[in-house]
Amino acid sequence: MFKVTAVCILISVYCSFLSCKNNNNNGRDTLFNMMPSSQTSITFNNRVQDTKELNIFNFRNFYNGAGVAIGDVNNDGLADIFFTANQSENKLYLNRGNWKFEDVTDAAGVKSQGKWYTGVTMVDINGDTHLDIYVCNSGGLVGYNKPNDLYINQGNGTFKEEAARYGLADIGLSTHAAFFDYDRDGDLDCFILNNSPRSIESFGYKSIRHIRDTINGDRFYRNENGKFRDVSEEVGIYGSEIGFGLGVTVGDLNNDGWQDMYISNDFFERDYLYINQTKFQLK
Repeated sequence: MFKVTAVCILISVYCSFLSCKNNNNNGRDTLFNMMPSSQTSITFNNRVQDTKELNIFNFRNFYNGAGVAIGDVNNDGLADIFFTANQSENKLYLNRGNWKFEDVTDAAGVKSQGKWYTGVTMVDINGDTHLDIYVCNSGGLVGYNKPNDLYINQGNGTFKEEAARYGLADIGLSTHAAFFDYDRDGDLDCFILNNSPRSIESFGYKSIRHIRDTINGDRFYRNENGKFRDVSEEVGIYGSEIGFGLGVTVGDLNNDGWQDMYISNDFFERDYLYINQTKFQLK
């Protein structure tokens, strides 16, 4: 049984009850309750500091933020949290109950590798009932093409980075990734949303969506017996350098039993809606 957790960019810790009494909002009853770090022990802060080499002028996504994923990585029935960072360390917090979390980043083997991390997804990629962690990586400097990370859950509280082994060491400027069974063969496939390193002015507002960027274009990977293969062109995915991908969501839009995708793009390129053609193609 494969599992994928919901992921979003710049999300706060959620409230697990349908309603909570907010003791930090002038005594009013509200749907969500602010939990202080003094209670949760979550001290993560994605602080970015501009430098002469890297700033908003030479990397327009400098202030776009990082990501967070919530899921039960140790199968104890409690939701754990993984935060990504741009210039500091990623953090994995285990939920110890009663709104207490423990930083187990080093012990779990998921310490940052000096990359500009963005979106993160928790997904049971190999069907062993343990959630794995896929972390996207981006950056604005020339030649900054460090691959994304895939941390495989070893089932003993530790993880092993194996993106290259699975074929998911994508080197584009990745924003986010979505895992779903698009061909209904019983395993999870992967869509990786990338961004472009080029300046907006350099395009001249031309429509070049049919010209594929082999590094920074969006990519679709089919899971073939546990190894992911790039089938972007085969299934009809645009992969140009004008995509400027911001977000991706998956759902059965037309209620035909097959998963579709909606892609949001920045600047002058329009968004994409891919309708699953059920013959292993998206259009």
